[in-house]
Amino acid sequence: MRIGVLTGGGDAPGLNPAIAGVVERAVLDGHEIIGLKRGWEALSVRENDRHILPLGPEIIREYSRLGGSKLQCSRTNPVSEDNDRTDLVKENMKKLKLDAVIAIGGEDTLGAAAILAERGVRVVGIPKTIDRDLVGTEYTLGYDTALNVICDSAERIAHTAESHQTIFLLEVMGRHAGWLALRGGEAAFADVVLIPEHSFSIKQLTAVLHERMATSMKQGFEQLYKMIVVSEGSHIEGEDAVRRDSQLDEFGHYSLGGVGNYLKGLLEHQFKHTRYTALAYLQRGAPPSQKDRQMGRRFGHNAVEMLKNEEFGFMVALKKSRLTKTDLKEVKKSPSLVDVDRFYDTEKLNVKIAWTDISE
Repeated sequence: MRIGVLTGGGDAPGLNPAIAGVVERAVLDGHEIIGLKRGWEALSVRENDRHILPLGPEIIREYSRLGGSKLQCSRTNPVSEDNDRTDLVKENMKKLKLDAVIAIGGEDTLGAAAILAERGVRVVGIPKTIDRDLVGTEYTLGYDTALNVICDSAERIAHTAESHQTIFLLEVMGRHAGWLALRGGEAAFADVVLIPEHSFSIKQLTAVLHERMATSMKQGFEQLYKMIVVSEGSHIEGEDAVRRDSQLDEFGHYSLGGVGNYLKGLLEHQFKHTRYTALAYLQRGAPPSQKDRQMGRRFGHNAVEMLKNEEFGFMVALKKSRLTKTDLKEVKKSPSLVDVDRFYDTEKLNVKIAWTDISE
């Protein structure tokens, strides 16, 4: 087989190990791998010579340890209602003599793959998004590394916050799903965690902080700093999420960001020492963790196996700690949101302290 592989959407740690895993498994059976640069764009334009990169076993060692994507990414939507390029995708696959495509991406990239599969394109998917919000899989590449970055950043900020008895807002990614804030905040022992799935009022937020401060007053100056981990998609009751700009991408998304700074301005009226930091792209721009390297490699191996078995229209998935497959149609049901009743304390605005499974 001659197999194309692409990475779409935002970059995430684990993409390169997945590419390496695809190549590693494919060459064992003599299959040829063609890297398709800039995601679906490579198959959605007529002049695509610069988008093509043959991949051989020599790339495995280098790709296995690198963050980002050596194939680059784009937010090109080949099945956009305004500019449907399904026929061009098929034409380019024929021109490049591709028997099938492995698409590595999140809700948008794999959502497009699902539609293309329904239209006869031979494609399988590998799940990737640091938000871990895809329906049909319990793990997505990049999530573990991003959590480690959040935890490490919270630890660094805590040194400054403690020194100045500061309330610090740490803004993390998470448009619709608050998994990064919830589990990152849990690992950092944050005083408050704000997620998109539960809107809040400033009155409640200040009340929670005042209660925490009153308790800390009895414990000494070193306890007076507070850490708030907030998802970029979190919002006050009756208000929309804070947008970074007014531009839409090809999938109809605005860029979010700035809610931490917005809340800082509101909290300063009652709390003098209030500061804000947004991790933004630092969460994505890191060498992949052990888990993301291992999962990327295994996802890559299994994607090739699925092609060998002609299981087109499916995505590699992790369910109940076992590698399996999921119909790509399931991705279109995304996002997979935090179950507020199970995992979130709506009164304390934090992780619920109760019996839970380590995998959740």
